[in-house]
Amino acid sequence: MKLSRPWGILTAACALALPVLAQQDLNMEISGFRVPEYDSQGVMTSQLFGDRAEVEGGGEVKITGLRVEFYKAGKTVVTVTSPYCFYNQKTREAHSDAPVAADMERLKMTGRGFLLQASNSTVRVFDDSRVTIKDAMKQVVADAAANVASNTETVITSKELFLDYKARKARFEKNVHVKDVKMEMFCDKLEIQTGSDNQIDWIGASTGVRILNEGREALAGKATYDAKTDEFLLEDNPRLVDGRNMLMGEQIRFWRTNKRMVCSPSARLVVYSDKGMKTDFFGK
Repeated sequence: MKLSRPWGILTAACALALPVLAQQDLNMEISGFRVPEYDSQGVMTSQLFGDRAEVEGGGEVKITGLRVEFYKAGKTVVTVTSPYCFYNQKTREAHSDAPVAADMERLKMTGRGFLLQASNSTVRVFDDSRVTIKDAMKQVVADAAANVASNTETVITSKELFLDYKARKARFEKNVHVKDVKMEMFCDKLEIQTGSDNQIDWIGASTGVRILNEGREALAGKATYDAKTDEFLLEDNPRLVDGRNMLMGEQIRFWRTNKRMVCSPSARLVVYSDKGMKTDFFGK
């Protein structure tokens, strides 16, 4: 699942504006400007558009009607928009309380209010963070792709979102909610690590983790998912609850594709129903 590209896009959006805006004096204004970016071969890779750029006090430039387009093989692959932002040339930071959105194939991101630091390639979305990924399960678990319905969506929402493009990390905080065709998850913090190929390597959830599927619950203080092995690991007082039945232990591991579960050490199973406890957490 390609998550890291929008983070770099947002960083580049403000960096591209610098050559035009840095030369303006206080109260000077540019209308309907366009700033192209080219690679070493002279091919245009992106363009920044703005309805207006106005130099204000304190060394800040207000960009109104911001739109950034990124290209590949002559086609627009990503579009980033925001009604306005303020760029500080000295600190190389951009901030805004306006909505921001990134739109690319299979992924859409929206939020409200952001702080972007070009020096370390990070951006913080302050409120209403929402990331929607189409067919995410097909990309994360290739072996199980045939069993996942097409045109499905994974939606991650939270109050805040922290993005580190260089480190290829994303962190969602406060009221985190994840929902896809297989499960629903709640937690206070969710971290995502991607590899050099921009695919998800690892997901970690912490504090009040609650995973729901078909009436079953997985509860823990910490949960991690390794995309390479398709393994979920629940720690910090983990429990699997199926009706009145409950499985407890120091660690609970289960795998999405092969329907296997391991609980150790100090495993304890409490069964009240004749149906017993299902080992396939994601089954029906």
